[in-house]
This record gives sequence, C-alpha cells and structure tokens, in this order.
Amino acid sequence: MKVLLLGATGNLGSRLVPALLTHGLTVTCFVRSAGKLRGLLPPTVSDQITIREGDAKQSAAVKKAILESDCDAVVSAAGVAAAAPWGKTDLPEIFKAVLQGIQEACVERQKPIRVWFVAGMGVLNYPGTDKLISSYSPTKTKQGKLTANATTPPLWHNSRLRLIPLLGKPLTVARNANRYETTLEQNADFIAADLESFESKWSGCTVGVIDPSK
Repeated sequence: MKVLLLGATGNLGSRLVPALLTHGLTVTCFVRSAGKLRGLLPPTVSDQITIREGDAKQSAAVKKAILESDCDAVVSAAGVAAAAPWGKTDLPEIFKAVLQGIQEACVERQKPIRVWFVAGMGVLNYPGTDKLISSYSPTKTKQGKLTANATTPPLWHNSRLRLIPLLGKPLTVARNANRYETTLEQNADFIAADLESFESKWSGCTVGVIDPSK
C-alpha cells in the first residue's frame, strides 16, 4: 500500500515514517521543507521514502500529491502539535484542505482512499451520550499494544461521581484522562499496522485508544 504522510516533521509524524516502513508500506512524505525532514531522519530511513514539498493548507496541492504518487491511503498528523489551548493553530484549516484534496482525488481517480486524521481525546463522545468529551473538559507510559474502540474511549471507568449534578461528568473525565496517555510510538505503530490491510474495521469511525497494561 502506498501512503501519503502529512506532518512528517512533527513529533508523531517523525515516528510514523519508520513505523509505516516497518509495516511494509510505501511512504511519500508531504512537507513544507524537504531539507528539514532529511535533517530529522537517519539516511537509512530517508533513503526509503519519497519527499514532496507543499502546503497542507492547499487542497489542490494535497490532491496533486495523492494522484501523482498514486496513494492508497493518507495519514495526516499535520498541525496537531500546535493545537494547544493557549496558541493559534492551523489545524482546522489543514483538516478542511486535506479532506477536500482527498475527496477530489477520489472523484477523479474513481477509487476510495483510506484516511487517518490524528487528534486528541476530545473528539470522542462521552460514553452513553452524543456529546464530545471536549464539551466537559479540555484535554510516560511504557511501550505496548493499544486497545481501541470506535466513537467512545475504550475501557472507560464510570463511577458514582457521574451522578453529581453539573460537575459529575467533568469529574469523571478528569479521573479517566490520565489512563489514556499513550506514547507517540504506540500510536504510530497502531496506525501503520491498520494500513497493512486493505480492509479496516475502523473505516468511518472516530477511534480512541488506551494502553491496557495501565
């Protein structure tokens, strides 16, 4: 499978490159600076990938990269690191442009494309509701396999705290939050392993992960 990776110079993206290669995938990295990416990766890794320069906020550039690289899948980790509550982030603009580029590439090629967008726990629903966890609160583990679930966080711990009026759900989120800390390497391997197969049970889902050893 051929994969277009956006955000390869970031914390997660730089770990996704070797993870994707390890799982036997062909990798094209779409970055603003090819020189910066080569400086981050050892030659043994950078020699195995194709690098295309472009702006992830330009849907036409994303579409062109997909079509010219004949990619079967796209992984977008671009703009995630800057998405702190106190700073300005381009993530919404990047998400919109990348999604549009993928949709247009699918229409032109008449072939579906697998997509992974990286985000935080706040995009998942609070268990038992249709409200996002981010509605209730803003959001160093050892390496290990992750347990995943669609739509809501996996292995969620409920407690009597949730019954407290107004404060119950925010308190429950706070108690659970630390349990969902995972390493960048774990997430990179999870995504790469999923892309090894042309079929995925996670297609069309918002996916939450947890380290079950915690």
